[in-house]
Amino acid sequence: MMVSLTLIILGECNPDWEIKAIGTWQNQAYDLKQVISLNPSILDSGITIYTPPGNWGEFKIVSLASVLKILQTINTELTAILPANRQLNFLPPKLTNLALASLPPAVELPPETAKQYPVASLGWIASTPLVKAALPHLEINCWTFLAVGRELERQKIAFTWGTSKVNYESCKLNNCQSKTLNFSSKILDKINMFNSNYAKTNHLITGQSRVLAVIPHYRCEQFLHRCLQSLVAQTRPLDGIVVIDDGSESPPIDIVREFPGVTLLASALNVGPYRLIQQAIELTNYDAYLFQDADDWSSANRLELLLAAAENTGAELVGTQELRVFEDDMLLPVVYPLNVSAALAEKPGHPLLHPTSLVSRDLVLRLGGFATGLRFSGDSEFLLRSHFAAKIVNIPDFAYFRRHRDGSLTTDRQTGLNAPVRLELIQQLKSRAIANTAAVREGKLPDLRPLKTAEAIELNYITGSSLNWAS
Repeated sequence: MMVSLTLIILGECNPDWEIKAIGTWQNQAYDLKQVISLNPSILDSGITIYTPPGNWGEFKIVSLASVLKILQTINTELTAILPANRQLNFLPPKLTNLALASLPPAVELPPETAKQYPVASLGWIASTPLVKAALPHLEINCWTFLAVGRELERQKIAFTWGTSKVNYESCKLNNCQSKTLNFSSKILDKINMFNSNYAKTNHLITGQSRVLAVIPHYRCEQFLHRCLQSLVAQTRPLDGIVVIDDGSESPPIDIVREFPGVTLLASALNVGPYRLIQQAIELTNYDAYLFQDADDWSSANRLELLLAAAENTGAELVGTQELRVFEDDMLLPVVYPLNVSAALAEKPGHPLLHPTSLVSRDLVLRLGGFATGLRFSGDSEFLLRSHFAAKIVNIPDFAYFRRHRDGSLTTDRQTGLNAPVRLELIQQLKSRAIANTAAVREGKLPDLRPLKTAEAIELNYITGSSLNWAS
């Protein structure tokens, strides 16, 4: 049975574009019940309501209250809002329950490294009860995806963030970009067993794998609630969620206690995220670990999608596509290659975003863990070693919202992406990756040891559920 939909078009639009917009939704297996077209800049110019297959009505609107009164008459299951004259080549998501999702335009997935797709503004779609609850409290020029999400949170209305499918012209996940390094079985055995302290058990990730979400935290209290809410609402429940505070004066105890299933650990010292992550993996015993930064959040079925991709492909490291969130509410789609292993065989680029990813415990231990002696770029360092010992993929879904803000490791003047110390380290990592690739092609063993390690740290239990501790 098709889902009923109301389409709202904001702004003065080209008539041809309007016809295409209506056709786009009718071609997506939605039951398009009505189209409401209004121009926020001149409300007294009127509002047009179109009821397919061909009935139009025009109304004189003299106030925002009149607009909202009409919106409250919407009785469809979903409502979509499109800024006028924007791209229409998106794939509308299939939403369940009370959900909110963006509508990114079609993209070309890159073969080797991340690619950004700047857009003026994105449309969005939501369960109609959410639209009716949020829009009366917002100015029309603030009827945006993120503003609606904030308003729903302010009203404490339960909802989930929907996953947006990537509309792309490319090949299937299992077959695309077939070029990979050709490992001999002898070399691969040595790679997989180079850490003599770990015996590989070949536990591949499946839909039944036990998964712990790991969230390094430092001065992100204002973002942590949304972060955790998005994880406790996963369609495939996590087997544990742990926040690890990185030496804050006051760990976020009150926020974590709002979520009974979440655990809070804390380091007495500020050591950076990779020592926290590595220590959590070594201290616990889960099949896989889901990463997320404390200022970011996930779509509701992110874990479900990652587990399915891991099981279907045999990958031990799986990431998602990214919607980057800026302080001015701009959303920037950032896309990554589907076949990360093939991309890294070609060159040491940036084909996977670490906080979007799910990794097997076996892979982490097989590689000797993260480079705990690094305070930044430890994720890139781990990725550039991983593809020699495991299959790595990305799913074709925007399932992760990454916040771009001042003061983070990637924007800070001392540690940011353009900081000299980071650029120097990245060059070192790339040179090492190139040397390892050359070694494998010559039948030699690559150097997969962590670049720089530091001693283990103590993580103190603060509050929350008990974890599955390693014996």
